[in-house]
Amino acid sequence: MQILKYLLVGIINTIVGYGIIFFLMFVGVSPEVSNIVGYAVGISVSYVLNKIYTFQSKAHPKKEFPKFVLSLLASYTLNFLTLVLCIHIFKVNPYISQIISGAVYTISGFVFLKYFAFRGSKDERYA
Repeated sequence: MQILKYLLVGIINTIVGYGIIFFLMFVGVSPEVSNIVGYAVGISVSYVLNKIYTFQSKAHPKKEFPKFVLSLLASYTLNFLTLVLCIHIFKVNPYISQIISGAVYTISGFVFLKYFAFRGSKDERYA
């Protein structure tokens, strides 16, 4: 059930994030800068939804939020490296590259959040 909740939160974040990314690219902002801005906006939405809905964590944000940010930074680093490789090395269309790098972000994000940031959350204790 937790993975389904995570995917639903991911859909919401994807709509928001890619909406921003593609809009910025449409108005002439580079794919890299558009990607940074889109993912930056999604961080606060993602934290609240994943804390409350996905992992139902009761931990204090002071303890948990830094782990959340580290998890997202690790996922985002993988995302950004994938994006740069796709666009500049493999010459993949920038829009397709955004989708590929987004998949890398989604998979790595769940793993990092479940096993690092929200480890010991309500859903995991009672699963």
